[in-house]
Amino acid sequence: MIVSKPSRLRTALICALNTSGALALLTLTASANAAEFSGCFTPLPASQNDAQLRNALPVVQNLCIRDVREGRAAVLLPAADATSERWGFLDNQGQLVIKPVFDDVGDYHYGVAAAKQQGKWGFIDTNGNWLIQPGFDAVQPFTESGLAVVTVAGKSQIIDRKGVQVGKALDDLVDEAILSNGLPARLQLSFNSVLLSPDGVRHVATDKMEVTEPFGSQGLFIAFDASKGFGIVDENLTWRVAPQYIAMTLDPRNPAVALAKNSDGITLIRADGVQDEHKYLSVSEETGAFWLAKTADGVKLLDNSAVVIATFSDSDAAALRVSGDYVLNPTAKDTLTVFVPGRKQPLTLPIASEPWGQTTGEFLLTTRGEQKKVNAIISPSGGMIGGAQNVGWLAQISSAEVISHRLWLRNDRGDVVNVVDATGKALLNQKTISALENSRIEPLNAGDENVTAQSPLALIRPEAGTSKTGAGFLKPDGSLQIDNKWQDIESADSSADIGQFIVRTADGTGVIDAQGKVIIPLTEDNISPFVQGYALDYLDGKLTALDHAGKHYNLPDVFDLESVGNGWFRYHETAAEGALWGVCDAINQKMVVQPTYLSVGDYASNQVAVQTPNALWGILDGQGKTVVDAKYANVRRINSALWLLTQPATDSQPESGVIAEIIGNDTKTRIAPTAGLAVNQFSDGRILATSAAGQSWLLDAKGNIELHEQQTRISALGDWVKLSRQPQEGYLSAQGDWQIQPAIDIQGSRFVQGRALRSTAAGSELIDDKGARLASMPEGKWDIPTGSTWSVSYDPQNSEAATRYVDNTGKLVLTVAGFASRMVDGHAVLTRADGSKTWIDGQGKPADAISYADLGLPQDGLAFAKADNAYGFVDMQGNYVIAPVYSAVSPFDGGVAVVSTPAMSMMLDKTGKPLARVDKECGISVLYGAGSARQWPQKMPDNCKP
Repeated sequence: MIVSKPSRLRTALICALNTSGALALLTLTASANAAEFSGCFTPLPASQNDAQLRNALPVVQNLCIRDVREGRAAVLLPAADATSERWGFLDNQGQLVIKPVFDDVGDYHYGVAAAKQQGKWGFIDTNGNWLIQPGFDAVQPFTESGLAVVTVAGKSQIIDRKGVQVGKALDDLVDEAILSNGLPARLQLSFNSVLLSPDGVRHVATDKMEVTEPFGSQGLFIAFDASKGFGIVDENLTWRVAPQYIAMTLDPRNPAVALAKNSDGITLIRADGVQDEHKYLSVSEETGAFWLAKTADGVKLLDNSAVVIATFSDSDAAALRVSGDYVLNPTAKDTLTVFVPGRKQPLTLPIASEPWGQTTGEFLLTTRGEQKKVNAIISPSGGMIGGAQNVGWLAQISSAEVISHRLWLRNDRGDVVNVVDATGKALLNQKTISALENSRIEPLNAGDENVTAQSPLALIRPEAGTSKTGAGFLKPDGSLQIDNKWQDIESADSSADIGQFIVRTADGTGVIDAQGKVIIPLTEDNISPFVQGYALDYLDGKLTALDHAGKHYNLPDVFDLESVGNGWFRYHETAAEGALWGVCDAINQKMVVQPTYLSVGDYASNQVAVQTPNALWGILDGQGKTVVDAKYANVRRINSALWLLTQPATDSQPESGVIAEIIGNDTKTRIAPTAGLAVNQFSDGRILATSAAGQSWLLDAKGNIELHEQQTRISALGDWVKLSRQPQEGYLSAQGDWQIQPAIDIQGSRFVQGRALRSTAAGSELIDDKGARLASMPEGKWDIPTGSTWSVSYDPQNSEAATRYVDNTGKLVLTVAGFASRMVDGHAVLTRADGSKTWIDGQGKPADAISYADLGLPQDGLAFAKADNAYGFVDMQGNYVIAPVYSAVSPFDGGVAVVSTPAMSMMLDKTGKPLARVDKECGISVLYGAGSARQWPQKMPDNCKP
């Protein structure tokens, strides 16, 4: 009779299990690896390897039968109806004492195990009876304190063994609460971040969401879920693009689309939060309006909506040229193809056209021929001058400048050749150009917010040394407004465009508006440009101050005067070097301060900053009285209501330690002196202040503190505010109350024999159960591993790897070269330089005769050991008691251990005798006891033949 591989394996296993136990399985390893079974073990994630090595635990885990804890081992078996698999428990004799009725289970901790049924978690006793009925969304194991953390409707709470909430309810913002063993019990809390919209509405990030940065102009954000990856959320923190990407970035030069990366390529996400359906191998920003995206079929040119504009071969893509926001393709037949932002179809220029060497901002200029004469102008809207058509004045262009979104073109003499607007229209005709001969044309560089349909483009002034007469404006449509009586014209205020101009005539000087209407009669002797609302005016040989309404104010007869605002002028009495400044009030006709100061700032809100001869700054009020003493290294206005005062730095003080404070115009403190205080302003006037220590304040424009939550960092996300409460930890009593109050910026350990570690930036110390310091620890990063009363540090010593041990009084008791595990009952596992492992004793002496690829600590007289890529168990002399034939093992617990091959999991006693095993038969998991008597299922499927 021919026997199939699975049948031969089962027959051999039965023989092995009926003989001497595990030793007989040595010959079965190869067959087991080849058998058609689902795996009963798995390697642990690499992220857990370091912790496993420090605790001398294997880096693999059993699956079909889990490790034994407190005399119980979870086992995965068919449900009674055989329609699915469920979890039950074996005792340490290998007997199924709790039938497989649970969707999922945890291990036993202090006589209680978590169990899940119908989607909810509860807790069972050692007999499988419900101790706490299932009703929780998530649970953590019970701890030594008799408390456990459970989650209901997304909120964490602490319960006792009766299922009753204890202590004060946890904050609604708690994202995760982790309770550790020990008395008192360490509780670590992390919190959900909060986004505060500009209108003050709070949005709480959930599902471990971390909002990282704003995206686009439609209220979207890039966000990160720790377990799922990056996605896009809207203003309500609802996922617009589900978290699924390993990275998501914005190009700082062009943030119009987000680049979402996964192992299968890059997806572009538009500013409206919609994902492009294509995947790209790589994406690069070419201009502020175009991207190049590589695919298997070629290279795509994309616009900022991720729309494909053109496709190129790799060689043609490499030949593309960029000028400003334009992409030029010189490989097109007989033409130069130009891709213009916002246009689907490209423009074409004559062959051999190429970008001009000068920077031309939003416009594209091209040249052609040996003389590099301009042959075309392309505007931001795609309008074109020249190209295939010959436009004579293009060849005269020698320089170009963009002012207020218009292109000013000049010849080699500096004369204006033409002005081109954003639509590509040339504003000057031949008649206008002729009329401008012998005139100076001075463009007005008004900000966008000041440009109107009537705003002049330029001032027209007669060229000096010519007979040219008349001054005026070049209007937005290219026409001229010239008045022959005007001899000269200039902006009335160089620091702010207020649409007024100083005009000089034969009869005098005055001020007109942008339409030529007289604001101040043209009868003054001379008017200087206005500064801080006032000009200096000479009338009948007398110097006066002049406001924009034309009203005069007398000024003192001094050497030098400068307007500082609101009618105040700082002045020098003489021209002497080092002369001090005084202040006069022209409106109220009085001296405010005699010459006293090295510097006087701008006057506003009835206050002015002044610098004394000792170089320190203070503040004066409107009567010249000191309201803030001159003791600061710097005084500057944050806005019209607030001042930032910076104290002088000391020689030993780092830059981040310089102390500053914020006060109001009432001189009352808004933020007390703080090291490293920095200020940023939102577009709506709100102010974000942060300190070097991580404190944060959100103030309104008047200086009222809107937010200053303890242990919370405030940061800006565009005009939104992000509140990030810092993680904290403390210790709970058995009643669930804080026995040691929670704090931030600390790392603690569980309590062992009445002591715990507490580490801060200043160092580590041992504390008692009231939080009082017992002893300081040596310098380094320390931990108290599970089951060890000695603390361990892995900080290098003299640049060499080392393991240090400190006892529970803080005394350094042992230093070992290399990496050693926790010390338990006088044993630790030392990893040699070649990666092999041995034991060391409490004096650090290694057991030279013992060397294994992996090694555990002795428990119940046996330790797991790995040789030839398989695990077994050795005695205290390092001799194998249970042969190395297993892929995964657990340490012994209560005289039993769990081992696995790819085919099965087994429970063994200390002699290696199998007490129970689980393997696959007829496609289902089957539990056998000692002697191969089947325990579960009670009945095999009808189609299963022996």
